[in-house]
Amino acid sequence: MSATPYHLAERGVSVGVLSAAEVEAGLATGRLSAATLSWREGEPGWVALAARPEFTSAIGAFRALVPPPALAFDDAPLLRLDWTAWARTMRAIWGSPRRAFRTPDPSAGLRRAFWWVIVCATLAAPFVYFQLLLTGAALPFGRRSVLSGIQVAAPTGLDLSHFAAFFFPFPLAVGLLTLGGACLLHALLVLLGGGKAGLRVTARVAAYVSGGMLTLAVVPCGWVFAPFVMLGYLSVALRAAHRDAAWKPLLALAVAGFCAGCVAAAFMALAVWPFFRPMG
Repeated sequence: MSATPYHLAERGVSVGVLSAAEVEAGLATGRLSAATLSWREGEPGWVALAARPEFTSAIGAFRALVPPPALAFDDAPLLRLDWTAWARTMRAIWGSPRRAFRTPDPSAGLRRAFWWVIVCATLAAPFVYFQLLLTGAALPFGRRSVLSGIQVAAPTGLDLSHFAAFFFPFPLAVGLLTLGGACLLHALLVLLGGGKAGLRVTARVAAYVSGGMLTLAVVPCGWVFAPFVMLGYLSVALRAAHRDAAWKPLLALAVAGFCAGCVAAAFMALAVWPFFRPMG
């Protein structure tokens, strides 16, 4: 290994000048990142330490000591979709929610978790739209309105304006619904004596599980069963994240579901009532 010292910088700020042995020790202990830029005299430009073969073993030693997070999406770039991290996170949520949320990081931000919801909702939106279109469950896309009996012309092809009106607001609506549901869930958990890890953990669990369950929209009529599957996965994930007794997240989810059902029934009653009023 060359004795020429390495000039190091992170985010444009100089870290110092270290020998090869000092750089190797810093990488092996985690004090230096593999993404740290380095430069040696005579080189044309800065190079990340990960690109230097002489430090491969030190980087590998540190990664062996610190296993990757169960939710790989936490380490993925925020505005660039890493399909490998997305698939690993989806597999963790569906395959082992108890392990995926067993060791929550209270300091972890919510931006990445809700970016996960937006990505999953965007991917699911076309499947939800076309299933609503084919089943006639969404007006004006259906052939006939069940409520009014008014004949509506079926579209002869893809109506891009109707599709855009559904596709673009859908991810935002799902994200806002997830945020509101997480706040309600955490309030209920606190009332039951649970939720000790804090609102941030509840919100991250709700965001990741909600995004994972959106993949059911790929299955014909799968979005109908998504809420019921989500209840089971949320109860397991919340119990693991907060170290709560099993009945606490179950009861909180039952109360939240009852509240959501009441709200849905109220909106349905408002929508149906005009058609039952006397004419004239």
